[in-house]
Amino acid sequence: MASFAAAQEVRDADADGQPTILDEITLNAQNDATGGDMLIPQDSRSATKSDIPLTRTPQTVNVVPRAQFEAQSADLITEALRYTPGVMAESNGYDIRYDWLWIRGFDAYGYTWQDGLLLPGEPANYATPAIDPFTLERVEVIKGPASALYGQNMPGGMINLVSKRPRSEASREVFAKTSSLGGYQIGGDFTGPLNRDGSLSYRLIGTAKNMGSQIDRERNRKLTFAPSLTWEPDDSTRLTAFAYYQKDEDTFSPRFYPAHGTLLPNPAGEIPRDLYLGDPAADEFNREYAAIGYELEHDLTANWTLRQNLRYARSRQDMFLVLVNPAFSWPGWPGTPGPVMNRVTAASDDELRSLAMDLSVEGRFATGSVDHTALIGVDYSWVRSSTNFGNSAMDVPVPGLDFTDPEYGGFSVDRPPFTRSAVQNRRQLGIYVQDQLSWGSWIATAALRYDRSEIDTFDRIAGARQPDNNDDAVTGRLGISYQFANGISPYAAYSSSFVPQLGVGDDGKPFEASKTEMYEIGLKYTPPGTSNMFTASLFQLTEDNTLIPNPLDGWATIQGGEQRVRGLELEAKFAMTPRLDVIAGYAYSDSEVLSSVYESAVGNEVLRLPRHQASLWMQYKDAGLPGLDISAGIRGVSDYQSSPQHIEELRIPGYGLVDLGVTYDLAESPWKVEGATVQLHASNIFDRRFVAQCLNLTGGSCNYGEGRTIEAKIGYKW
Repeated sequence: MASFAAAQEVRDADADGQPTILDEITLNAQNDATGGDMLIPQDSRSATKSDIPLTRTPQTVNVVPRAQFEAQSADLITEALRYTPGVMAESNGYDIRYDWLWIRGFDAYGYTWQDGLLLPGEPANYATPAIDPFTLERVEVIKGPASALYGQNMPGGMINLVSKRPRSEASREVFAKTSSLGGYQIGGDFTGPLNRDGSLSYRLIGTAKNMGSQIDRERNRKLTFAPSLTWEPDDSTRLTAFAYYQKDEDTFSPRFYPAHGTLLPNPAGEIPRDLYLGDPAADEFNREYAAIGYELEHDLTANWTLRQNLRYARSRQDMFLVLVNPAFSWPGWPGTPGPVMNRVTAASDDELRSLAMDLSVEGRFATGSVDHTALIGVDYSWVRSSTNFGNSAMDVPVPGLDFTDPEYGGFSVDRPPFTRSAVQNRRQLGIYVQDQLSWGSWIATAALRYDRSEIDTFDRIAGARQPDNNDDAVTGRLGISYQFANGISPYAAYSSSFVPQLGVGDDGKPFEASKTEMYEIGLKYTPPGTSNMFTASLFQLTEDNTLIPNPLDGWATIQGGEQRVRGLELEAKFAMTPRLDVIAGYAYSDSEVLSSVYESAVGNEVLRLPRHQASLWMQYKDAGLPGLDISAGIRGVSDYQSSPQHIEELRIPGYGLVDLGVTYDLAESPWKVEGATVQLHASNIFDRRFVAQCLNLTGGSCNYGEGRTIEAKIGYKW
């Protein structure tokens, strides 16, 4: 396990015969270019598209390296971000299919980047992929608007997943894992040179999973394969070709619990958290995702570097499910809570195709006493989203489910006809420039970008093309910081973003793009001679042209909302002692809905944004026994709203969860097995029962959070 610092004591007799004790030294070497082996990475290419240290970046950036999410036994991106301030991981509750993430109060689903390129995704498309964390070096969260470099972007921030790539030194890893919920997962990671001069290197990563879940009868089945090949013909050129394939074949229970029986009382009692809400007659969720691409880096001169990344991807998904009626859960009209819940069927057949490309030139030069790191680039993205969805009608008989005495099977159901069917093409072309200027201890960062976005939609049900959504936008970022000799770096920054919106208003005109502005001041501190990192930031961001759900049509939206978020975020990653590593975070949020179609929402807080969020995780190495590492963490949030109408009865109470872990290096055991480790990790060790979301009072719109899960893993590296 990587640590933050290492102490060294060397005793050597001096002229007087007394031992000499050297001061503590800090090891800050990275085992690879992305620093996944380090618990505290010192840079992030995502924030500036350049190799600029985090201390010189005037923006809040949270980096979760592989060393951290492996120590915390994260199997999903949401689990890897549990200890990141300002991020509501698993905000929709426990789900084996997707990475539901809200950043500073804004939904990031369908807007995830991988290796600097936008993944195929769409908020209304069920084919949106969820990448296996075992294939990643790290997960980076850039807080606030990032359109100046990436184009359309959610206001709260963006997630960039950094993939594992071939290494010049050979290494191999295999593992096997099981869980208290049943099932298994196995995987392997192999990398190294392919020829004597090291100009060719490879990486092969694969996993297979067939795990149980906290839901009875549910199975999480996944197969992942990620090969890559790097060619370095000389010191100035590096070309990496890569592919990714993932297949999900889940037995799935839709999370549509009613409010009465979960968050609110029900005369028949509490609905069990492990209750299977579906039925064997229809419980399929299938998804297949494949991608191929390349990454090119070439030094044009000693000071100028050309980079180009390209990826083509396709994701297909189909599902056929029985679920609790999301609008009306109880028999009758509008229904009285009791033991029997209404159920319906749902089916979808979705597809995503995407092409993403980014071409940039970076130059390092000086004008007088000012040093420059300049970036000029152009990127293009195309996404084709095909959606087909349908629910069975109220008059189609689907047996109800008695949660006090559930019975399954004994009936058959037909796939419902599609009631929504459309194909959309989204194209975006962006041109951007950025310059970081250094003058003594002063650092200024300025970026400007122009985007052209075009969206066309064909409604297959209506047999007609909707009005096109075309937008032009100019976004930017300006930041300034000062680096003191003692490691303190205060900064101030401004940034903006835009998001093109799909659909048309009641007047038949296309929605305008939503726009966001953010002001931020902060402080970063890295004590000299260490890799410890402390950050603090104050920010205010305001979004205009927000889309709001139409209360008269659950699938329609209305534009005209505005919301503001003000907040404080603190994060610390440091070695308290050479054997005790600490990761701590806190976020305070003061948010307000300034305008909304729901009068009850105006003046209230933004959805899924607790006022307080805090976490603390510690790892103690060689805990009483050489090779034995013990970790413990606590994470919690205050109460928050998830109901679009801000129904006070549905306010989600605050909760706190405790995680524990133990890792033992078998090289220190009596058997002396070099490279072998065993790990035991428990999340929510006290099995705290909590509800993560509730959208309405009448239907199945609530979901539980994850209960206690204990995982055991054995790994071997050589």
